[in-house]
Amino acid sequence: QNVTCVGFPQGGSQISVTRGVVSRVDVGANGMLRIQIDAAINPGNSGGPVFDEGGRVVGVAMSHLKGASNVGYIIPVEVLNMFLGYCEDGVEASA
Repeated sequence: QNVTCVGFPQGGSQISVTRGVVSRVDVGANGMLRIQIDAAINPGNSGGPVFDEGGRVVGVAMSHLKGASNVGYIIPVEVLNMFLGYCEDGVEASA
């Protein structure tokens, strides 16, 4: 699946748009579902939307793998919707 990341990376004053493909879907060390993409995600892009070819938001840019070229991670929209549902229901996070 092709994806497009949009954000404001550090050191820039313009919107940055990078494109790539989904490499895999896995679970991070924190137990959260994440999607690995090969589009560049730079510091400052976190929280920016990631779109599919149809212009639908499929996730939010989360991080990149330091020391690797074009290995980025996004939080899938399904996880975001679940989180927002918890917020609406007044569910509090526990440590």
